[in-house]
Amino acid sequence: MIKTPESADRSDAQMPQTREAARREAGDSETLADVIADAALSRRARDVTLLDLRGMATFTDYFVLCTATSDTHAEGIANVVRDQLEAAGVRLWHAEGVRGASWILLDYVAVVAHIFVGEARQFYDLERLWADAPSTVLEDDELADITEDEDAGTFTHYTAMDDLADDDNLKATGHDDREE
Repeated sequence: MIKTPESADRSDAQMPQTREAARREAGDSETLADVIADAALSRRARDVTLLDLRGMATFTDYFVLCTATSDTHAEGIANVVRDQLEAAGVRLWHAEGVRGASWILLDYVAVVAHIFVGEARQFYDLERLWADAPSTVLEDDELADITEDEDAGTFTHYTAMDDLADDDNLKATGHDDREE
């Protein structure tokens, strides 16, 4: 389940009373959107996209959209976003989405993160609804290392963890599989 802020841990004096007060407290919305996107990418979110809604919407400045491979993956992405922003002192205004949900929403007022599972992103199609908004698609540098074997039509993803596994195999067997 998504971690949500415990109101009992904060007095009413600590919480902003309006969305506008929360927006002022959040600071630079562009930086906040980048931090959310980076956090999502750190949990291997797919198709991370920033929609710049400044001048188009009054309720937020940015949407950060991403896709997860399962409901558990979506929860993991949501938790790392929340944890990183909480550590930076940025408060979550509102969260929606529960275990097994196909869409998790994290509202930080100036930026709203939408974490979709599978086809839910295509179904709700926020990119089409906000087609006039400037968008930026972000890629994880590691995910850019995916290569396609055209003959087999398969994908191979090489990571630093693969290199470590190969080194461990070499130490254990004396045989380097990478030379084959």
